[in-house]
Amino acid sequence: MEDGLAVIVLAGGTSRRLGPSKSLEKVGERSLLAHAVKAALTISPKVVVVAGNRQQEVTYGRELPAQVPIVHDKINHRGPLIGLYTGLESIDSEYAAVLPCDSPFVKREVVLYLYDVAKGMDAAVPVWGDGKIEPLHSVFRAEPARKAAVEAMKAELDTIREMIQHMDKVELVPMEKIKELDSALLTFFNINTKEDLERARTIWLETACAR
Repeated sequence: MEDGLAVIVLAGGTSRRLGPSKSLEKVGERSLLAHAVKAALTISPKVVVVAGNRQQEVTYGRELPAQVPIVHDKINHRGPLIGLYTGLESIDSEYAAVLPCDSPFVKREVVLYLYDVAKGMDAAVPVWGDGKIEPLHSVFRAEPARKAAVEAMKAELDTIREMIQHMDKVELVPMEKIKELDSALLTFFNINTKEDLERARTIWLETACAR
């Protein structure tokens, strides 16, 4: 457990293909959101879930352990950046990992490795070989991230990727390095379609049988 690290789980999005209740879709016996929070609690006791609105906040409260606080976006319909900013305003740790609610196979070793890389930096961000980054599986130093989020939102930008462009000391972590901890890179498997959901259920069954 890492006291200097909090985990922010973003659960405020509305899926165009799976509907507004995507985070409550089941993989195994748990919802996607419950899987994300369970993984987060193995990383840090300081976990906060960011809902999109008050209604989601109430719904999620029935789904999650009582000790996990749930907050909702300070501004509606501003995308994941406002969700991250809301989460950053809700923590008191020096660093924060951000995770999406639709990645049910996050490995704690990957997040803790990114945390180690982030120490002394403003952010540690996974990057694919083609240069695309994974902003929703990154670790940020909270204070610079808050400032960068404000700067980005003032410029009417809405994505965490755009926020990162306002940060100075960003360490990009190659996927080849992360593969040493998560050979199939399932940490980054996220669910956007019914096909993704069925694939996740298959993976869950396969890994359950292997345990």
